[in-house]
Amino acid sequence: MEIKELSGLRWYQLNLDPGVQVHQALADFLEESGLSHAYVLSCVGSCTKVNLVYPKTTDIPPELGAVEYNGLFEINGIVGDVKRVDGEIKVHLHGSFTQEGVKAFGGAVREGTTIFKMAEMVIAGK
Repeated sequence: MEIKELSGLRWYQLNLDPGVQVHQALADFLEESGLSHAYVLSCVGSCTKVNLVYPKTTDIPPELGAVEYNGLFEINGIVGDVKRVDGEIKVHLHGSFTQEGVKAFGGAVREGTTIFKMAEMVIAGK
């Protein structure tokens, strides 16, 4: 286990508009804010496209499966982080979504996940 104290964080509210891709928006946010590491603490809203991956095996690292959903979905929550690694911006997110208020699903959120009406995020960064 690793324990880190996160001091000196700056707090942000990020509102995403229709058609915005979540990964790209967070990479742009990190670039524009000048932060080196940001933590996505909360996200609610809606999507028209959700791309997820999930572990298919118990191997480390596991073989990954992928699924893409197209339609209308509520975002129940997305959490994760965005950081600079060797000069590149890396986005790592996990999320939970609902279709028609009944079917819940989730996994590691991948590039291409697209906002429908809006998404509101709370982010802390340094």
